[in-house]
Amino acid sequence: MHKTHVCKNCGKAAAGNFCPNCGQSYHEGKIDAHYFLHDIPHSVFHVDKGFFYTLLSLFTRPGGMIRDYLEGKRVKYFRPFAYVIIMSTICTLLVKLISAGIAGTYAKYHPGYVAEDKGGFFNHYFSVFIFLMIPIASVITFLFMRRGKYNFWEHFLINTYIAAQLNIMQVLVYLVGWVMMLVTHQFGKIDIGLYIPFFMTAFLFMYGSVFGFLMKDDYRKGWLVLRLTLMNCFLFFLYFSGFQLTGTMRPW
Repeated sequence: MHKTHVCKNCGKAAAGNFCPNCGQSYHEGKIDAHYFLHDIPHSVFHVDKGFFYTLLSLFTRPGGMIRDYLEGKRVKYFRPFAYVIIMSTICTLLVKLISAGIAGTYAKYHPGYVAEDKGGFFNHYFSVFIFLMIPIASVITFLFMRRGKYNFWEHFLINTYIAAQLNIMQVLVYLVGWVMMLVTHQFGKIDIGLYIPFFMTAFLFMYGSVFGFLMKDDYRKGWLVLRLTLMNCFLFFLYFSGFQLTGTMRPW
């Protein structure tokens, strides 16, 4: 005999762990420390299976993870739009903290230095630039890979996940800039010397590995390599030009 429970949400009585009427767990208890330690992080980040699993998968197997999501295997992964918004917010805060650390470090070695406000919206909010580039990048990848099995909105999803990871690359660039400051005691020039070897290399690797994996069954190897090369060159030029126009290549 299964024990009958009464749902605290809708009042329906039934056996099992979840209410068949509204879906709420029958085991909802009082609000206590356990509630805040488990349920709130689970609700916001879906910690058990979603946010951090998605973050790790996009570093270790980006093509495989995105293919899983496109094929409907989604319960383990965080939704792409929510993921890019959360990642953009986190990375924006981290960049601001690191920027303050860079300015403080420089002032330590150069007494009397006053940090200048670089101005420009995108200079302060790089993540917004990356976010706004998602539809443009989606058009480009869709046109270059239009013979593949994925439609435009599937390309939009792919580029959304990639955009989230690009925010992390920006944080790493700032960390490298901070290390350079500690070593040289100078700001240094980061346009060619830092962005290309760090951010843009990771950028091209991300696009090449993801689309190379997703499209490997749709094109012959040589033809796929050519398309990926041309696509990456086009994306490189587009983003590089955007960085220069918005001033994001000289953040400090």
